[in-house]
Amino acid sequence: MTNTLQVIRRFVFEEWGGTETVVWNTSRMLKQMGNELEILATSALGTKGNETEDDINIRRFPYFYPYLNLNGSKRLILDKKGGDPYSLELYRYLLSAQNIDLIHCHTMNRIAASVRLAAKKKNIPYVVSFHGGHFDVPAEEMRLMTIPYKGTLNYGKLIDIMVHKNRYLDDADGIICVGYNEYELTSEKYPEKLVYYLPNGVDTEKFNFKGSNDFREKYGIATDEKVILCLSRIDYQKNQKQLVDLTQRLRSEGERIKLVLLGPITSELYFAQIKKAIANFGLEKDVIIIQGLRANDPDLVKAYDAADIFILPSIHEPFGIVVLEAWASGLPVIAAATGGLKKLVKPEVNGLLFDGSLEDLYQKYKQLSTVDALAARLCEEATREVNSTYSWTAITKLLQEYYDEIIAKHRKQK
Repeated sequence: MTNTLQVIRRFVFEEWGGTETVVWNTSRMLKQMGNELEILATSALGTKGNETEDDINIRRFPYFYPYLNLNGSKRLILDKKGGDPYSLELYRYLLSAQNIDLIHCHTMNRIAASVRLAAKKKNIPYVVSFHGGHFDVPAEEMRLMTIPYKGTLNYGKLIDIMVHKNRYLDDADGIICVGYNEYELTSEKYPEKLVYYLPNGVDTEKFNFKGSNDFREKYGIATDEKVILCLSRIDYQKNQKQLVDLTQRLRSEGERIKLVLLGPITSELYFAQIKKAIANFGLEKDVIIIQGLRANDPDLVKAYDAADIFILPSIHEPFGIVVLEAWASGLPVIAAATGGLKKLVKPEVNGLLFDGSLEDLYQKYKQLSTVDALAARLCEEATREVNSTYSWTAITKLLQEYYDEIIAKHRKQK
């Protein structure tokens, strides 16, 4: 049995993403396996303080961004994506926590630097997980994430130097990568470190929906309309505007299509671009945008069950946990050939990949939607694979083995 602290930048059930999904589901499984743990986060985007869910303590701490002239709107943007805060209270709690075997940090930069410092002082191991990419993030995405910092003054540089912010990876006992590209790059950068490729998982029972489904009726979707679903954060990284373009093309050919975009908004600017495209094409009745659902909202599962095709057109995607959810729901998948999706989706075996262009996406959609035997074969293989390889039980057992290896190595080096 191990006692761990799971540290994440933010953790609220109302603003959900891949990182939160991994932390929550592996934490629940670790607890079921007899381990002790707590989830520690900043209070970003949260209205609640500390709480307990499924017998797991979730602690949230005040935080700050060390920048002058950072207004409320910019702070909110950073809270949603790309924020790099400090939390003195979180750091103090890391130091005070007793009988901890390992700290697992699910974020990077300043919070990770605090984890590093606390672990060194307590003489316990710590590992860092890359959920959103580190070495393979596109330059344009990095540029967009830094926009809120323009016009501000970074007074945190002195703190960064004092806590050796740039050493949180160098001194980590291990690094976990959910994306295979990231794993290869990290292994090359740190050949002597315990770098581990651990893909995300999925609750296969949850997404194998068997109940009555009122999703189409609730959102005004006719029984003879084909539903294209994309469930992800509404963000420039996810590239949902391309699906609006695809819908317009299919509608112009007479197809009865409904596009459902489901997920929290992490870029208001990009959301405005999507709404403008919808209005320009006159697709207000054909594109359904659902935001703000909690992680356990039944409409999440019902959306997969009600859909006909799942498409993930991301520009950058370390893994793509929603692909697993689609597979567990029995949906055929089309995904962009980028990042971890290129390893997860095997063309013509468990899904289809497109090259990023609208034309190729259109051709792949036509291929999948007109050949019933292909869709059935892809779904059959995807269901087999997701059940055998990507259940949270299987993933968490591997994580537990990794923890044991890290802890044993650290104790041997003491």
